[in-house]
Amino acid sequence: MTVETLPPSVEGASKLAVDPVLLDALISGTQKGLEMAEICPPAVGASQFFTPRNPLSVIVGLVGNSSGSLTLNLSEAGMLHMVNKFMGTDYTEIDEESLDGIMELGNMIAGSIKTTLANGDYHVDYISLPSVIFGQSYQVLYSKGISTVCVEFELEEMPFSVLNDRFFSATVSLLRGVGANG
Repeated sequence: MTVETLPPSVEGASKLAVDPVLLDALISGTQKGLEMAEICPPAVGASQFFTPRNPLSVIVGLVGNSSGSLTLNLSEAGMLHMVNKFMGTDYTEIDEESLDGIMELGNMIAGSIKTTLANGDYHVDYISLPSVIFGQSYQVLYSKGISTVCVEFELEEMPFSVLNDRFFSATVSLLRGVGANG
């Protein structure tokens, strides 16, 4: 499917071969999910492919009429920035509490995406407990029929001197529910 009209956060992009429903749900769900942490990252790019560029991934399962997953891929510095904003802390290294914080943020984003998709062909009933993967040397392969959208976001509050750490991706991959059109 080709996107003719993109959300304002990615205006100016040429046609993308991504599902516009998933694109909108991923952008708005990620931004709404991070609002409670007072994190407002703009979307800066989108793709139909997910390739982990950063060493930390949070994965939350999405289950129901449609099933799949949400994956956040971020640097350690990006993760600590988000967790510190969310929890009002000043962590300088990853520990059990900071991991709990980033997994909770993953749950909040997955919950927002679930709510956004509630009345459409990609209806999701439940989210799973989050998991964390350390290391970027992995590939995710999806079975036929799964729609994937990956959006890159920028943590603009982080210093420009850590430019690569300012970017994280959120990816949603879903198999459209039984009986859905398309």
